[in-house]
Amino acid sequence: MSYEDQVDERCSRCQVTVPATSANLGCAFDCGGLALRLYLKATYTPSHSSNGLTLEYQGRTPDRIPLDDSNLVLSSFRYACAHLDRPIPNGHIPGGHIKVESDIPIGVGLGSSAAAVTAGLLLGARCCGADVPAEEILRWAEEIEGHIDNAAAAYHGGLVFALCNNTDQIVTLKTSFPGHIKLIVVTPSVIVPTHEARRVLPKSYERADVLHTLQRTALLAATCFSGKFELFPELFDDRLHQPYRQNLVPGIAESLRLRHEGLLGVAISGSGSSVIALATSNEVQIAGCLQRIFSLEGIETEALITSADNQGSIVTCAEEATNVIGEKR
Repeated sequence: MSYEDQVDERCSRCQVTVPATSANLGCAFDCGGLALRLYLKATYTPSHSSNGLTLEYQGRTPDRIPLDDSNLVLSSFRYACAHLDRPIPNGHIPGGHIKVESDIPIGVGLGSSAAAVTAGLLLGARCCGADVPAEEILRWAEEIEGHIDNAAAAYHGGLVFALCNNTDQIVTLKTSFPGHIKLIVVTPSVIVPTHEARRVLPKSYERADVLHTLQRTALLAATCFSGKFELFPELFDDRLHQPYRQNLVPGIAESLRLRHEGLLGVAISGSGSSVIALATSNEVQIAGCLQRIFSLEGIETEALITSADNQGSIVTCAEEATNVIGEKR
């Protein structure tokens, strides 16, 4: 069978839609993530040309998106193809074109990297005609990007707690997140690089601070997985990362202290700079309060009111997929 015939057999024009994610959620540092109704969509069209794999990007902050081999969608696509046991002649990766459309801001704590990695891995697996288990996709994502909490929520949707240990064991548990709890994301115009957010964390912690956070993590998981979702601001009061990261952007510390009728809690989204608030009512007023806090510090913001995505990543034939970012069938 020729290489071209193998491409025809394995690869068809396909599309993947991956949600944005908010990790940590205050107390669930590096172990919990929530998928949001904000999406990256990537469409792969196979080609027999000798141009290899090309990419175009349409979406937020295009100046922050490389279009060469360092692009996470492209590199993850190649990673999946290379790790699947498929007899591709001369080691060639199937050629084609990937079009990426994204509403996820880059570098502000909303899982843009995890969404890109997940999209590339799923497209690569589909291109090779492989049915790759979720655990393997997430193991690859952990190896590429290192944020299992974001990747697990992006893949599964909903609220996900995840474990990844030194033996490459991946364990995830998901619960659907109720639609009546609105998610208010306020994003400052300031970027916090992940390496900077990691650098400010201490090498060790006081036992009282660890216990304080563990109690809240356990309660957060218990109330959500029981289906009660009895959330309250104190539940998001973390002592492992937020006290150190809140000083990276003026306004975050005050945002975490906000109290308002209908507000269930406020947390730094991922490592920042976005903050995420959970509310059962008054979401417009809460968004305004958060934006005013940053405005007083001279920082412009964007606000988004959305809800949780409980479906996770969806791969379809492009002809069957929706053409509207932010909507899923």
